[in-house]
Amino acid sequence: MPNGDFFLCLIMVYIEATDNILDALVKRYCAPLFATDRFLLTGHTDASINATITFVKFESRVYAVTCHHVLSAFFSEAVKKGLRIVPSVHSGRTIHQFGSFGPEGEYKWSIISCREFPRPEDIGKPDTWDELDRKNASRPDIAIADVTNIWPALSKWRGACAIDLDAWQEPEWQAAQPVWLAFGFPDGHKYQIGDKVAAPFPRVTAKLESSVPSPDKPTYTLSSTLDVAHGFGFSGLSGGPVLTAHATEDRFAFVGITFEGAPSSKDLEKSPEGDLAPEKRTPRGLLF
Repeated sequence: MPNGDFFLCLIMVYIEATDNILDALVKRYCAPLFATDRFLLTGHTDASINATITFVKFESRVYAVTCHHVLSAFFSEAVKKGLRIVPSVHSGRTIHQFGSFGPEGEYKWSIISCREFPRPEDIGKPDTWDELDRKNASRPDIAIADVTNIWPALSKWRGACAIDLDAWQEPEWQAAQPVWLAFGFPDGHKYQIGDKVAAPFPRVTAKLESSVPSPDKPTYTLSSTLDVAHGFGFSGLSGGPVLTAHATEDRFAFVGITFEGAPSSKDLEKSPEGDLAPEKRTPRGLLF
């Protein structure tokens, strides 16, 4: 997956929480999004690629939101392996696949993106991908599925919650801490627990290095440098929620979703002198 950015909403949706219970609360608003074979012929293992999907409520409907480049990566995996891969959320032994049948009986993904996908014959051709990236640059890296009809089941299976964008408040940027928080399920760190696949849910902290986002300047930059390597890659966090902390209260605000983060790999890079360089994390962001 590409390196380095965050997607951010213009509104501020608050949750009241102390730091020690924050991770468990945030986890209810998102889920690992796996690329699995439609018929599960190849099983479901820690080798399955994944990203993150976040649940939001808007105008009384509930949506699952992720990134276009996540679906593009799933599509590439399907072409390379010759499989009918479908984005899916797993809740124990219950699996929801984001797909539906079209009018001619064809099977289509139910997650809708406004960007274009590569043609199957162009998979693995960097020059063609560069051209497609330029073509897609004016469109947001976002993909959305309406899950209103199955939301009661998702809530029951996962204890899921949706970020309520109908209950918006004006951002209080002056009351927000300069260190922001990103959550998600990294692709390179899954593991097996018995016959189930587990994915960790790290909290990534990075300082706001740019001005706060606005409709006129929708992008922002976060970064941090670590003296000791944390060993986590950001690939897979795409689609996960971003929060800010209130400076003086036990209050956190949902402000968007991750759409890129560097480093994408968990492997460390060596400096020109041959030593392991300090680990620099550089997320960026974009308003809804």
